[in-house]
Amino acid sequence: MSYELAQKLTDHALKNASKVYDTIRGSYNVFPPEIVIYCPENIQKYSIVFEAKGGFLPKKIKFPYGAARRIKLRPLRGLTDLSDAVVRTTDGFELKTKSMESEDTFILDLEYDIQDPNYITSLVERHHAKEIPSTDSHEYWMHAELKHPKVLKTKYGKLELQDIDFNVDVGISGDINTVIPDAFKKELQIGVEILKETDPHRFHQLGVEKIQAMRSRGKKKTAVEALGALQEVFIPQSFCKYIDVEKDFHYSDCLRGNKCHDTVPWNLTWPKTMKVISRTDLNLDNFAAEGIVKYNRRNFVDEVGKIVGYKK
Repeated sequence: MSYELAQKLTDHALKNASKVYDTIRGSYNVFPPEIVIYCPENIQKYSIVFEAKGGFLPKKIKFPYGAARRIKLRPLRGLTDLSDAVVRTTDGFELKTKSMESEDTFILDLEYDIQDPNYITSLVERHHAKEIPSTDSHEYWMHAELKHPKVLKTKYGKLELQDIDFNVDVGISGDINTVIPDAFKKELQIGVEILKETDPHRFHQLGVEKIQAMRSRGKKKTAVEALGALQEVFIPQSFCKYIDVEKDFHYSDCLRGNKCHDTVPWNLTWPKTMKVISRTDLNLDNFAAEGIVKYNRRNFVDEVGKIVGYKK
């Protein structure tokens, strides 16, 4: 994407906030504002510091520039409650200056939705993760950088991009297969057939085969029960124990990927991958960020082995 197009998209995203800035400047001294874009939510927060410059002030200052998600006015010093000074209107909001007379410096915080869902993509280049495998762990290298840093410097303030997400698909199905013994797989296959079987005679026969398979494993817990317990490993609060995020990124969340066996219920299979979500910030002081997602494979395999009853 060209610099000109990125600049055009930025101007469009900031059009409401920039009009607010120009309107306030008509009655107050305005300091350089702060603009933060929360990337996952596609929201911009615009913080304007301004002070009374004496002379006549209108009773109301109107901002007919569209609905804001949030509006908050507060004094820079003191504890004056200025919530009554903000009045929402059908096309924006107003400030009633009478309740602001006891203070001289204010901060106006505004939040607006960014309408273009691809705006962040137009600003940030995300390079695909590269996997570096080893016996005990796998590492995934990440890199994100601004395509056009100059776009972040506007006459209405400097932009900062917060929580830019980077998704890494960590492959785990192969590791799980290494600790699933053949007897367990056979018992599981029988369990799936039992769920589908409608013939009473065949159902009984499969039940006998299931008991024999369990005895061959020497375990009291069925394969189905073990796989049910295994599902706990894939919830974010559990799987995050096997993930470390280093350098300029920080861990945010993880989600299970597609099923390893598409034709069976979730409690009888496991994910092919786990999607690990990491985040970083970019601004005019930091144009690029590098990070590493480290998947602690050995610890994960050991935990799965304990659940399914596999011992080396």
